[in-house]
Amino acid sequence: MTLNIQAQLIRYQDCPSTPWKNGGGSTKQLLISPINAELTEFDYRISIASIGSNGPFSLFNGIDRQLVILEGDGVELSIDSHEGAKQINDLGEEERILGDTDTTEYKRLTPIDSPFCFAGETSITSQLLGSNVIDFNVMTKRGVFKAHTQRLNFDGIFIEENTAITNNNQNEHCNAAEYVPIVQLLCCLDTMTWEHNSKFIKIMPYDMLIIKPGEDIKLVTTAPSRLLSVTIAAC
Repeated sequence: MTLNIQAQLIRYQDCPSTPWKNGGGSTKQLLISPINAELTEFDYRISIASIGSNGPFSLFNGIDRQLVILEGDGVELSIDSHEGAKQINDLGEEERILGDTDTTEYKRLTPIDSPFCFAGETSITSQLLGSNVIDFNVMTKRGVFKAHTQRLNFDGIFIEENTAITNNNQNEHCNAAEYVPIVQLLCCLDTMTWEHNSKFIKIMPYDMLIIKPGEDIKLVTTAPSRLLSVTIAAC
């Protein structure tokens, strides 16, 4: 649903669900670039998956991945570290992946954990900790695009202010430590209201807002609420 040249709202319920070939789950693709790209050749991709059984992750060569658990008890990942332990790149300094062999490491992910980053070539098997799981996936083509995903919490009003990049401030952005985003996204994890052009638009869980340069976003809620913020930039 496109509201104007600046803002775009992607409704989770309107995204088709694609069952996995192994029957263990399904995926809803929220965004892919280029728009008609195949899974073997894309620049970046955002999706939400429902996992109903244990099984291996699909391999994506040349792709960096970020995974966030949204619902369920969580998963335990069995990671083949022999083929590339350095591919796991977003573990805390004090965090250690546990393993019982020289080639297998284990990582538990739950709905309260930070995004888990890994290379798409890594052999990983997922085991449910209990109930079925819903997760959020960010994929970017390595060496071309990079992504930063973080959890945000707010109560009441959330305002995201974005400055348009013009000729006057382009050099300032290029010299800044933070990269200039190609696209910025907010995935809403709870029900809230988007105040946009004097309209009040109800946002449902897993709906996603695409924020363009110069677009300010105001979200309102009556209870503590959660967001996922994703910034994608060129390398």
